[in-house]
Amino acid sequence: MSLTLPTAKTYAQMMQVLRVRCKLHATIGAAPALEDILTEAHEYVFGQLDDGYPVTSTITLAANTPTYPSTSDDGVPIARGSIKTLWIEQGSQERHELPQGITHAMRAQSDLRSVPEAWDTQYAGTDDAVWTLEVWPTPDQAYTLYVDHQRVLTRFSEDADLPCVDGRLVLAYAIAMGKAHYGQADAEVAGQAFKTMLYQEKLLQKENRRFIPPTHRQPQARVVATAGGFRQVWD
Repeated sequence: MSLTLPTAKTYAQMMQVLRVRCKLHATIGAAPALEDILTEAHEYVFGQLDDGYPVTSTITLAANTPTYPSTSDDGVPIARGSIKTLWIEQGSQERHELPQGITHAMRAQSDLRSVPEAWDTQYAGTDDAVWTLEVWPTPDQAYTLYVDHQRVLTRFSEDADLPCVDGRLVLAYAIAMGKAHYGQADAEVAGQAFKTMLYQEKLLQKENRRFIPPTHRQPQARVVATAGGFRQVWD
């Protein structure tokens, strides 16, 4: 099964693809079963991939633009309160951590253009999911911002909602479940394709993460007396 759907597809766009793959014409009712299947697929994939570790997303900063949507370059929503650290790239191998906090006095320097040195959030209305990322000072050119954040299960039931995990996996699982629900002959093939994709994604997660045993600690030096005097040893 070949899926070319990018992560940034919305719930409505993925539902349209799902209906076609399950051989339901767009004019045949609302297909409430598929709506439930797509939402459940989103929750299932999240549960399979979320292991409590932060993920790293990127946001490309543009010159003369101080605020950005709470969505990564590849369409991953960054949930309110989930950010652990932010890093800005300078040069090909250098990154600097940005502290959180922008004061009104700093914002008053609206004409300042330079490498961002701080970040903060701005919320719009009463919806906690709608917020923007602000950097200070305003970038003088394009920069890559690395965002370490916790993956959070977001709403995925309204037309404009974006998946908080890889949309290709969500769609693949939904297609398998949809085909099984409607008793289609290739349901098992679709299910095996999803299992392969999920396995490959889990391998990628492990390859990109360093595991540190809970008992790990940095070696410490101490001074001990010996027959020849004192010397430094490391625990």
